[in-house]
Amino acid sequence: MDDIKSINNCEGFGHSGKANGRLQTHDPSSVVCFHPSKFSKIEDDVQKTSSQNKHAKKMVLDKGAQDVMVSDSTASDYDSMDAGSSWSLSDGDDVESFSDAEIFRYCLDGTHERSKFLRAAAPSVNEDDLIKLANQVSLYSGCTHHRNQILISKQLLQEGADIWSIISKNNERALWSSAVPEMKAKFLEIVHPSNRGLSEQDFEVLRGIAGCGDDIGRDEFDKLWSWLYPVAIALSKDKINRLWDFTAHRWIEGLITLQETENALRSSRDRLMKPGTFVLRFPTTRSWPHPDAGSLVVTYVGSDNSIHHRLLSLDVSDAKSGNLEDLLLKEPELSQLGRVDRLPSSMQS
Repeated sequence: MDDIKSINNCEGFGHSGKANGRLQTHDPSSVVCFHPSKFSKIEDDVQKTSSQNKHAKKMVLDKGAQDVMVSDSTASDYDSMDAGSSWSLSDGDDVESFSDAEIFRYCLDGTHERSKFLRAAAPSVNEDDLIKLANQVSLYSGCTHHRNQILISKQLLQEGADIWSIISKNNERALWSSAVPEMKAKFLEIVHPSNRGLSEQDFEVLRGIAGCGDDIGRDEFDKLWSWLYPVAIALSKDKINRLWDFTAHRWIEGLITLQETENALRSSRDRLMKPGTFVLRFPTTRSWPHPDAGSLVVTYVGSDNSIHHRLLSLDVSDAKSGNLEDLLLKEPELSQLGRVDRLPSSMQS
């Protein structure tokens, strides 16, 4: 229970032990990290982690789990498996614990299948088992981001269901105009103590993520909420909350698209801003339970005069090392914050 509550108090999400993922710098407080585009094979992760942790639980695989390992372990890109076979767990199952086979399956499968599994399991599973699942998936996948996504799942699903019940009034669809006030209020509740809410342009981005028009259905709302909730949780963290709350000189302009971000880094159609200019954004293609959901990305003009994208990661060692804005400006490839002009644009990610 304490582990789940601590998600709202920890200093951001991060990959632990990924020193080779940082931008090259002599400053040990560097916080801008490369996000690995592919995971190593799960067998290698388990072997490496187990050798470092003598207390790690020994995996005992049944025939079904071994079959999963054989069929899926060759796929290293964690998004490439969304079209894979389905989980055996149904919405009506009463889940009390997770088998080794289910834990391995979660590590190997894609975002869509993980979402189906957590939507079925999280509402009914007890919190101790949810924490156990989160810890073991983090251990065997080698990615702490998975742990965070699992730990927030119960609250994400419950609060999403509550908001949908209010705005839909038990109907299949609801007016977009009736959804906006409820989402505004819930967002401010999560990002407290900041009193900065969502702008009209932010809601246009959210409508693009949902894929809806003047009205919204439950599936569309779930798509929106699966993206917005992890972002709101990230913004509630002390360091990021401070950046979000800046008004005179905004470090986080809002919920901006990739197109808006790259436009901000151009002085004209054919010319980029000077190297070192950067913008912070939440990628619109990363929704719960994707491990990068709610993570900030630094998009900047590199010394090679091209645009680069890097995942921003805060680990335990960064928690007391100073303001995030100061840490960012210590990065040798980042020198000045770009300005985003919020103009109506089509949703692109």
